[in-house]
Amino acid sequence: MSVKIYVYWGPRKRTAEDLIPQLQAHFRTLAAADKRLAGWGPLARSLKKAMASEPIDTSASVELFRLLQKGQNKTDMPPRQPIPELGYRVSLWNQRRGGIEAATSVHCGAYSEYLSEDSQNIASLELTCMADAQPLEAGTLLALFHRFVEIWEPAWGSIWRDVQEGHPAGSREYPTRAQYAYYQQQQGLASQQRTVGKVLAVPNGRMWVDEAVASFLEEI
Repeated sequence: MSVKIYVYWGPRKRTAEDLIPQLQAHFRTLAAADKRLAGWGPLARSLKKAMASEPIDTSASVELFRLLQKGQNKTDMPPRQPIPELGYRVSLWNQRRGGIEAATSVHCGAYSEYLSEDSQNIASLELTCMADAQPLEAGTLLALFHRFVEIWEPAWGSIWRDVQEGHPAGSREYPTRAQYAYYQQQQGLASQQRTVGKVLAVPNGRMWVDEAVASFLEEI
């Protein structure tokens, strides 16, 4: 089972210091949702090295500032200089705790005039459930999505699981995805064509939830 939660937003200039409280809230939300999402380590070139890495204290401002600085885009040619308008990236994984392999990534603080008007910043969570592990319940996934919307104030976002084209759970808009929920900011630029599922009132926008897909998300 592999489920993905993504939220996207357009240009929003922020310093690394500005972004730390949102990142702290992001990781607190993950930890509160499931204990298997409470510990995060750095990505590495090999699985062995990544598994052996020390977990990062995602509540510590100094650690998050270090990760943001490390993930800042820089020029290719030396001396490599930061490119402020391309923002910062923080990417961590949970080291396969409890039979769940999870990766979370946040690209934030970008404000380039040459990138997407509603998608140049992104916060994501990708979950893969190993055999015999307990999947996250659909309600937990929806609560995570709702909190991502509150924390990052995106233009749009969704929860989905990849499927083969023609699968009965595939959405009308994206036939290779079983889409459980979709969010759109009230004044967002994203598609206006979401019609499947019930509509939930959320701050600054609308959220559609297709309860028919809920049980499918929980299958391994």
